[in-house]
Amino acid sequence: MGEFTGLLELLGALFRLFGLGQNAIFPAIGLLIVFFLIAVPVGLAAQSGRVRTGRAGMIGERGVAVTDLRPGGRVHVHGEYWNAVSDEEVASGAAVEVESVVAGMVLKVKLVG
Repeated sequence: MGEFTGLLELLGALFRLFGLGQNAIFPAIGLLIVFFLIAVPVGLAAQSGRVRTGRAGMIGERGVAVTDLRPGGRVHVHGEYWNAVSDEEVASGAAVEVESVVAGMVLKVKLVG
C-alpha cells in the first residue's frame, strides 16, 4: 500500500510543480492508463516478432534466381543480389527460398513449390 501512497504523493508534487489543480488528476490518470493499455501490447508484440536483420533475418526470405544454379549462381533476395548455392538445379527466373547463410555472403536456397 505504501507504493500507491508514494505514487499519489509524486503525482501531487508534479501537479504543484506545473501549477495544475486537483481537477486535473483524474484526466492525467486516465491518459496514463490509456498510454499503458496501448504501449504494453505494442512492446510485447515487438519483442515476440520475427528477427528481421542479420543472418537470422535472411532465413525464410523468398526471392528469384537471376542465373541458373548448378549448384551455384546468383539470386535476388530482399532487394539485393546474392551469390547462392542449391542442392537441386534451379532455373533462372524460378522462385527460391533461403535455407541458410553459408560461408561469407553466400546463401543456400531451395526451390519454392
